[in-house]
Amino acid sequence: MEKPIPKWLDSEFLAQCLKTEMNNENVVIASFSISRAAPPGDNYISCPFRIKIMYKHHIKDKDFYFKSLIIKSEATDCQMKDVAESLDFSEPLFYNKFLPEVIKLVETSIVPKSLPSPLFSIVVLEDLRDLGFKMASKSKKLDFDHSVLYIKAAANLHAASVVIHKDDPSLVETIGKEKMFANDLEIATLLKSLIRNGCKCLIDCVGEMEQFRKYRKLLKDTSAILWDLLVEAVKTQKLLNTINQGDPWLTNMMFKYDEKEKVKEIRLLDFQLLRYGSPANDLVWFIWSSVSHDVRRNRLEDLYQIYVETFNCKLREFRCEDVTLDYSHFKEEIDKLSTLALYIVAAFPIFNSEKAVVDLSPFFLKENEDEEALKIYKSYYNEDYCNNEVPRFLEEMEMAGVFSHLQRCHTNIS
Repeated sequence: MEKPIPKWLDSEFLAQCLKTEMNNENVVIASFSISRAAPPGDNYISCPFRIKIMYKHHIKDKDFYFKSLIIKSEATDCQMKDVAESLDFSEPLFYNKFLPEVIKLVETSIVPKSLPSPLFSIVVLEDLRDLGFKMASKSKKLDFDHSVLYIKAAANLHAASVVIHKDDPSLVETIGKEKMFANDLEIATLLKSLIRNGCKCLIDCVGEMEQFRKYRKLLKDTSAILWDLLVEAVKTQKLLNTINQGDPWLTNMMFKYDEKEKVKEIRLLDFQLLRYGSPANDLVWFIWSSVSHDVRRNRLEDLYQIYVETFNCKLREFRCEDVTLDYSHFKEEIDKLSTLALYIVAAFPIFNSEKAVVDLSPFFLKENEDEEALKIYKSYYNEDYCNNEVPRFLEEMEMAGVFSHLQRCHTNIS
């Protein structure tokens, strides 16, 4: 294995997990094996391990049983470890404190089942792969049916958080404290580098396209203030705020299919970057990182309608009828987050590839030390990507009103 195995990850730790889960102090671990649960480039802030366990219910039993678990350990890379430590245990709090309240409200499972962990900072989960769930392809992205499953799952989670916030606002606001776009966070250096280098490559690409060259100056001017615009855009809103997953993209969800390979279930993964803010945060992130070009071109309004209808339906189901999400207000929130759309389009090519970047250390350097980071971005913004992917993104941004919003941002500033 490339990642070192933590010293605490031993038979005693695993036995304690199973003893508590099964309410059986006699469980004995016969053997276990450890492998990576995600390939390099799919997970940066934590180290997920897949643990295959052979065990007995009692030491005198003749029969052996088998169980597979996913155990999420802290990141070991120096810079990402610092980032992880700044997240204030948001994911353990999500599973240990927040999720039990969600389960009381939502009948359908939308996240993997968690098991009791002997260490609070370590998350122990069922292995969805053993239950038939699969990751979607980064290259193909998600079609409309997959997208609808995500939209409904997100609406369930968001609506439940509104109810939970009424009863325990401190819990919701604590786990939803901003973890990405704030100047006092360890991750800010990384994200500013992604913005600088991703936008530079996108702008150079746009400059070579006659159809979209008119946006080059707007993009260049926006890139200089994009960090500040993002910090402002993701802040809590006056009218309606929910818990957001934070970074809902392809590596943070798994799907299950029926015998005809029709998608039928989804599970959301990874709750380290939870955000308390407009529910539009999750949708914008998902739409610009994960859905197919066809969905972005032709089905956005359908997805928005499904989301609002599901969200309001769930609130009524939860007897929270004093809160509703107005469709026109929701669309305004989507529009306000056009800066987030630009960030994802510009910065995500290095992550949203089947051969995603693995080493993020070049992106923790200062602005005058961008040579290696820019070289990495240029390798993803190659001729094929600039000729085939970028024009489609730009056209979809144009159709969605992203450029119009960016222009208004500059008008308001001046």
